[in-house]
Amino acid sequence: MWLVLALAALVGLGMCSQARRPPPRLLLTGPGHAEDYAREVDLRLDQARHRVWALLYLVRRDQNDGPVSRLMDALAAAAKRGVEVRVCLDQGLKYQSSEPDPKNDEAVAWLRARGVDVRVDEMNRTSHSKLLVIDQRWVVMGSHNWTWSALSRNREASLLCDDSALAAEIEREVFALIPGWSGRPPPRERASEPAPKPAVEAVPVDR
Repeated sequence: MWLVLALAALVGLGMCSQARRPPPRLLLTGPGHAEDYAREVDLRLDQARHRVWALLYLVRRDQNDGPVSRLMDALAAAAKRGVEVRVCLDQGLKYQSSEPDPKNDEAVAWLRARGVDVRVDEMNRTSHSKLLVIDQRWVVMGSHNWTWSALSRNREASLLCDDSALAAEIEREVFALIPGWSGRPPPRERASEPAPKPAVEAVPVDR
């Protein structure tokens, strides 16, 4: 009897915990929703206390009062007040070219100059995610690049989730697999070993 009551209490606590968790919130850009995403993410970055991890395909700074500039300023401000801020941006190659794509070069330089830890992904892999994890609790994921068009004009949709389990899974299954994210340099490819030299017969020496 007591075991049944204990199990019922645990189930009840779990259900209450789930009931207290707010549902995911839809962050939109488009008609009637200009800069909804930028305002909400700016607020979460301003409130960050421990760490901010971001994986983004494209960051293009706009005018100083634009939505992208405000988000980049918020990342820099978080790093300045001691929050661990890490950002990984897509690198890739130019279309039909073997040259690196410079689309994020200015953002990388701007953020690094302000103390943000910025990495770029592997040259042969596209990081198309638009993903943030804030304080191992808040998750923002969806279609928003950090460009003026995406944050002000396009039809875009992202979700804001208050879910520590989801945050932990994303950190483990996405961020931890980015080369060098843990602080260690990415593994080097092993060079092909040279073929062994043929054995040389010993030649007797006259004494």
